[in-house]
Amino acid sequence: MKRELTTLMMVFQGMVVAFAQTPEHYPPPVPEPVAPTLFNIILYLVIPIALVIFLIYYRRKRRDRKK
Repeated sequence: MKRELTTLMMVFQGMVVAFAQTPEHYPPPVPEPVAPTLFNIILYLVIPIALVIFLIYYRRKRRDRKK
């Protein structure tokens, strides 16, 4: 089950990358830096770090319960 789900996710990711390319006759978008607002700091720094910490904590608790 896990292997099929991983394969499906990888195929989907490849499809997204293949279809998300800019056509040749359009100019490429000019990337602008992300403004350091409070919302962006929370969205791009605090939430991902909190998720990683939660996942580490959850996996340790689950492993301890199995023993």
